[in-house]
Amino acid sequence: MLESLTSLIIDSPLNQWILDTYWLWPVLEIVHFFGLSLLLGGLIIIDLRLMGYFRSLNLETINNLVPLVMCGFSLNLVTGILFFIGDPMRYSVNIGFQIKMGLVILAGLNTLFYSWKIKPALANSSVSSDTPISVKIVGLISLLAWTGVLVLGRLIPYVGTG
Repeated sequence: MLESLTSLIIDSPLNQWILDTYWLWPVLEIVHFFGLSLLLGGLIIIDLRLMGYFRSLNLETINNLVPLVMCGFSLNLVTGILFFIGDPMRYSVNIGFQIKMGLVILAGLNTLFYSWKIKPALANSSVSSDTPISVKIVGLISLLAWTGVLVLGRLIPYVGTG
């Protein structure tokens, strides 16, 4: 199935356009890095707050960073898809890319858990109360997952194909 998808992508006009446009790949790299900066810049503050640091910042203030994080994620999603379309043979068999995508899925599931279970419970807690262990774990998982995404993204050009 992956081979047929890869072949379909290789035969697409978008793949050809990405390959033929000499300036596009560097621009995608710059936008991807900018998106990652927005994503991680906001998430580091959010996750550390969830883990009990920066307690002087209330959670409402921290939640104001979410649109910034989502903007960064959106930039990375679009540029990441274009990277994959531009070189599907490289990415589809790359173990670093595969693990990176697994960590993105883990981070996404962690975010859903936070949104559905943790965030509503935090709305009822006071600023002075101790951070529950479940909240700290969600913050830690997020921080570790996105750090792994960053590291593996940088390693993709250097790791083997499985």
